[in-house]
Amino acid sequence: MLVYLDQNYASRIAKHLLALPGQEAFGEVWEALLGLGGGVVVPPSPFHALELHGGYLLPIFRRMFALVSGGFWVRPWPDVARRQTERGSLEREDFLWRRGGWEEPADLAPLWGLLDLELEGDFYQRAAAARAWARRRLGLGRAAEAAPFFQLLGRLVAFRSFERTREERASDLVDVVMAATVVPYVDAAATDRYLREALVRVGERVRAWSGRGGEVRAFARWLARMGGSS
Repeated sequence: MLVYLDQNYASRIAKHLLALPGQEAFGEVWEALLGLGGGVVVPPSPFHALELHGGYLLPIFRRMFALVSGGFWVRPWPDVARRQTERGSLEREDFLWRRGGWEEPADLAPLWGLLDLELEGDFYQRAAAARAWARRRLGLGRAAEAAPFFQLLGRLVAFRSFERTREERASDLVDVVMAATVVPYVDAAATDRYLREALVRVGERVRAWSGRGGEVRAFARWLARMGGSS
């Protein structure tokens, strides 16, 4: 089973492990993940390295992911997108590898400006325009737009384009690129409430869990059931 913990979720687990108050529910998720043993892979990614900025949580992130990653990392997102496009299908080897590192953050420069596009039309037209813009920035042909990375990226950008009253965050571009990279491959994704809602609203069928207290504990129970059924 593949599970992805986004930066916020992993940080809350790390704070629990540092005995900081108010993170007990995230401790339940951590115990459930450990209970799965080798039955789960929870990889770190270049997005984690980007958002950590080498901060005080880095040592605990190293220890956490050493226990649950199986030695795997998420490949850099442009590599995932290109390999996926060339293969025409989803294979774990195009998503995971063993060569990542905490000193190799994600580079989002190729997609700077994506969230500033003046998109028009209905949802599907906006998604198509975002997909076309993104694949051109990566120097890929039109056929790339059928790849799951570009499909999900387009839908998330289109969804966000209708949410103009929402206050923008510096991490928004990280979130949409991370989701487009990770979600097509994983069995479960733990993220923030907004991105979870966006994934549901755009029709993505991945099991996604937010950081709200009730959902965190529901996620822990789901993981425990997965362990019991293996």
